[in-house]
Amino acid sequence: MIAYNTTDLDNESVCDQATAAFRHGTIDGETYKKILSSHKSNLYTPHFFIRIGLMILTLVIISFSAGLLGLLFGGFDSITAFFIFMALVCYGSLELMVRKKQYFNAGIDNLLQWSTLFFLLGAVLINNSYEFTLMSLLMFLASAWMAWRFVDALMSLVAYFSMLIFIFLVYVKFGDIAKATAPFALMMVSALIFFLIRRMQHKSSLRYHQFCFDVVMVCTLISFYACGNYFVVKELSNEMFHLQLQLSDPIPFGWLFWILTVTIPVIYIFTGLKKKDRIFLRTGLLLIAITVLTIRYYHEILAIEKAFLLAGIILVAISYACIKFLDTPKAGFTFEEDDTANKDLLQLEALILAETFGKKVEAQPQMEFGGGSGGGGGAGGTF
Repeated sequence: MIAYNTTDLDNESVCDQATAAFRHGTIDGETYKKILSSHKSNLYTPHFFIRIGLMILTLVIISFSAGLLGLLFGGFDSITAFFIFMALVCYGSLELMVRKKQYFNAGIDNLLQWSTLFFLLGAVLINNSYEFTLMSLLMFLASAWMAWRFVDALMSLVAYFSMLIFIFLVYVKFGDIAKATAPFALMMVSALIFFLIRRMQHKSSLRYHQFCFDVVMVCTLISFYACGNYFVVKELSNEMFHLQLQLSDPIPFGWLFWILTVTIPVIYIFTGLKKKDRIFLRTGLLLIAITVLTIRYYHEILAIEKAFLLAGIILVAISYACIKFLDTPKAGFTFEEDDTANKDLLQLEALILAETFGKKVEAQPQMEFGGGSGGGGGAGGTF
């Protein structure tokens, strides 16, 4: 259950779309003011610098409160109970602030979420410093709940990677075969989560978590590549399984990991262009540079400066090719900033909103209907 009033979230999204439409000149100032006045949101989201100040103030209050309450608990034996108590206090304060003050990404609520996680993990690690499986499970459950309830994209990122770590730690306990196939298992999990979120994105009841889904989708693409990257697999195997492999020593399925390291970014870019998906395209471009550096690390063909230069040249060349390819719009996918690319959609939404208030707006010809998304701290704009 979401902690916020869904009407407030919807109004926040409508106001964000109206602001974008007004900035593009699709609606006039009078209509814009009517939309804002008729879709008021009770959510409190201050300016970025005010948020930072509120976070610092909240941190000071929590620190002083923890110090004062710590004097009351006293003694090493009660430290676990103290951490659990502080986690409950932080979470209770979070619920109270959201319910009474309607804080929404206001800094105070964000820091209270992180404080809750900190004290929960502290309660586990005090007496179980090597219980990483329990810690990752607890972190996943807590962060997933807060991401869902408070529509927090950063918490959804924490939840996803905590889940991956938990699955990895449980899977490798099944023996040597599990250790050798762990990268492939995690790649399957990443792909499964990606397609699951793809299906969930189209449900209107989940529109408030749209930005959370976008963040997790990017993470699934990155984790899918990382689990097939030769450098990540070899170095993590060395670190976690104490294999003592040297730089020139091969690893099981090494040839396959090299193929995955080189081909996955190319597949991402091709998929992004074919499916008109910016997430695939931008992720693929980023991973091209990582691929060049991975090859350079094990095969010293060029000096590090030249390797960076080569990576930059490849990125510029691919970017330029994509720009030229998209210079002429391909089925609605073009080289334009996001707001401009959605201009036809904004015209349609502005027309509907304006006509609701009796204001006539001329729609542009050849307007295509389609789905849209708005801001509002993660609230989607598709109703």
